[in-house]
Amino acid sequence: MLSGTDAGGAARWPGLADIAVPAVLALGQLGGTLLFNGVLGDPLDRRQWILVWAGVLAGAAALVWRRVAPLRVLAATTAVGGACALAIHDAEVLVGGVAEVVALFSVAVRRSGRVAVVSTLASWAVVFLSFLPVRSGLGDALVTEFFNGTQLFVVTALGQLRRQRHAHRRTLAERLAAGDAERRAAAEAERRRLAQDLHDVAGHHLSAIAVHSAAAARVPDPGVARAALTAAADTGRDVQDALAHLVDLVAADTAEGRLDRLLPPLCHGLTRLGVPVALTLEGRARRVRPEVVTAAYRIVQEALTNALRYAPGASVTVEVRYASGAVRIAVANTAPTGSGTGGGLGGGRGIAGMRERAEGVDGTLTAGPEPGGGWAVRADLPLAAPRRGPGWPEVVDGTTVFFCAVLPLLLSFVPPEPMAGGWPVAARAATVVALVARALPLWWRRRAPWRAFAALAAVDLLWTATAGVVSQTAFAVLVVGSPASLVAVYAVARYAAGRTWPAPFLGAVPWAAGLTTAIAIDPHHHAGDLTFGVLAGGGGALLLLLPFWAWGRTVALRVHRFESRALELMAARAGEAALAERHRVAIGLRGTVLDHTSRLVSTAESGLTDDADVPRTLTAVAGHARAALTEMRRLLASLEN
Repeated sequence: MLSGTDAGGAARWPGLADIAVPAVLALGQLGGTLLFNGVLGDPLDRRQWILVWAGVLAGAAALVWRRVAPLRVLAATTAVGGACALAIHDAEVLVGGVAEVVALFSVAVRRSGRVAVVSTLASWAVVFLSFLPVRSGLGDALVTEFFNGTQLFVVTALGQLRRQRHAHRRTLAERLAAGDAERRAAAEAERRRLAQDLHDVAGHHLSAIAVHSAAAARVPDPGVARAALTAAADTGRDVQDALAHLVDLVAADTAEGRLDRLLPPLCHGLTRLGVPVALTLEGRARRVRPEVVTAAYRIVQEALTNALRYAPGASVTVEVRYASGAVRIAVANTAPTGSGTGGGLGGGRGIAGMRERAEGVDGTLTAGPEPGGGWAVRADLPLAAPRRGPGWPEVVDGTTVFFCAVLPLLLSFVPPEPMAGGWPVAARAATVVALVARALPLWWRRRAPWRAFAALAAVDLLWTATAGVVSQTAFAVLVVGSPASLVAVYAVARYAAGRTWPAPFLGAVPWAAGLTTAIAIDPHHHAGDLTFGVLAGGGGALLLLLPFWAWGRTVALRVHRFESRALELMAARAGEAALAERHRVAIGLRGTVLDHTSRLVSTAESGLTDDADVPRTLTAVAGHARAALTEMRRLLASLEN
């Protein structure tokens, strides 16, 4: 039993599908040939049936190896199908041009685009030459080869799209497999950030209190001692407030994953610390990729942390605006006041880290001084993944538009049996314009499915109201153009957001109107025939449109399920690791460092009374400061291990 993977994501061979698909296809070929040539048409002779069986079974046997050797299988099925079609000499047999389609799809999934296109052209040429002797004129050959060529190119494009989807899923799987490393990296980064913040907020001040209090306790001057106590009390309160704020920040839970819920607590926490932060959220909150939420939150968090560190006393504004296709973030501070360093919202390392976060989600970030003083950081983060250049989706789009426009034209005007062959030139020109106009919106069916659907339905209703009241054949032209309606309904179900179930019912309206109009212009119609036209036209359309709507909804749910879950899982894993570190630090701060700092403040305040033993109080204050430092260093050591 073979195993391994290839560009198409092949698993073990042979699998159930490797055998089941050729078997079902062979049954369909034999049954269809029997129906067309034994029941509906002229029966085949014994020699022809032997060739049919031989060609079908040989093609089915070759298809079992389509995942292992796709090019060889395509060559074999094409050669067998073409030879049998020439030998049988009957256009109704389902031998040539059938198994080749399945083999071509496998080639498109497992080989490059160039190889797939060359294979498509070669297969199309063989099918064309094989059936050319049995075509009844140029018109028949033109219509038939239009169908064959469109079918082969659509299959190739779909195969290449599946190849790209498999590659994308492999990338996601590799990222998931690297989840442990990502969690460790997230935890390590969070530990480094928290350790730096803890050292900046409390380490220097606690060390100063311990040293100055111990020195002042040995000085006999009461004025110096009381000044040292006052400074210790004031500095201790500053450290206490800063640590309390740091606890609020590190204990915050970011599990909700929405910027309008994550950012207010972050900004309000700084406001409580004395840093004036104004948060503005503009635009309607939209669905944002988890990695974009994480990047946006971290950029704002880093910018605010740097504002606290490098621009003390400066007011900060945070603006988050949901624009078309992007989240725009601006964090700006005024010039620092007092003893601020004036370094703006961060040094080079902080800006580089924020820029890496932005570029990691295909966004941009700029940082620099403001004209009136201060500093600003601005980031543009795309809501969706970046759109690549034209590729196989555009091939599918173009082929779909071409097919939906040309098919009804060929069936309406090309011999041997044109439906509207007797129409005048002006009517034919108007028909060409109408059929092209109803197919063109399908180019935008992925990006604006409802608009494409509405444009097509509007053209159909206009067609019914103009040509339909003149000729009953107009409804027949609408019917042969039904693939466009099916594609439009599928596109709404597949790509549109919100409720899509009205699409098939709205799509049935032009059909009901068309059949009713065709009946109404018949001079021999009866009163009840119009009701029949509404029910039969609308009901018949629903029988076709509802399955395509259901198909589109099924594909939409299936395609997004894997990618969404994978991305959310990766974001959650990294977020949980960082959250665990924050909770660990919050517990350590609450239980040890804050406790000793609170005792330091209360001891210093009690020593400022008239009857206090100031030297002994200073010694106690120094002890509390050293104890807080010891616990803080122990916490820092745990963050480094």
